[in-house]
Amino acid sequence: MNDYPDSFQYEKQFEVLSFQIDPGGLLRWSAMADLLQEIAWKHADSKDFGQNLFDQGYHWILSRMTIQVEKLPSWGEVITVKTAGRGINKLFALREFLVEDVAGNILATAMSAWLLLDSNSKRPKRPDDILPASLFPPQQKLLPEKIAMPVQVTEGQDFIVRPSDLDMNNHVNNVSYIRWVEDFCGANDIRFSEMLINYLAEASLHQTVCLFMTASAENQLVITGSVADKPVFVARVKPITSSGTKENLPDPS
Repeated sequence: MNDYPDSFQYEKQFEVLSFQIDPGGLLRWSAMADLLQEIAWKHADSKDFGQNLFDQGYHWILSRMTIQVEKLPSWGEVITVKTAGRGINKLFALREFLVEDVAGNILATAMSAWLLLDSNSKRPKRPDDILPASLFPPQQKLLPEKIAMPVQVTEGQDFIVRPSDLDMNNHVNNVSYIRWVEDFCGANDIRFSEMLINYLAEASLHQTVCLFMTASAENQLVITGSVADKPVFVARVKPITSSGTKENLPDPS
């Protein structure tokens, strides 16, 4: 691993396709998350800690992710997605992402924290106990934030887990949660430039995930998703308007 903080270890170009865009012709947040997930897997597999680990009875799960968008690319644009491992923090393996346009302008950045699970016991393993420690130099400063659960919530909406939400481990794919947040915000006319999401528990096929929203003290929105009152994720988004100011925030009181 290169120790320079601005270096990336793997990159791939993508064209923004027609089925990835929103009504405004811009790349959807969920489609961007798909690309981040894809390049993370490509990089891991190229270094033998992707499919190789899966075959040994381990799998990666995303625990936390933060994404900041400067500008969403539009239909037909070619973008470059870059990624690199950024060390470990206790049980978390950290991974950074960068999205650029063809001119090298930064479109989005992201940081993520992953857990390595034993597929049989479902218990997490220290990544440096399974893989070479050189892949994961200690890093304490980049772990995405843990979101405090809100006490009061408003504006509920239900989402049912469909077969298309499941990944090859038969779990709801992490991108489905981001899509639910995106759809929930869109239904409430809320656009946002930043998202932080914590994955708390699994949701299963045909379960109903109830989303609720509340305003935080930082003029951001906290969105929780629960199954039968058990939280499965919590996310925080930073709403924007065309002028960059907050919009449609419920009263936090």
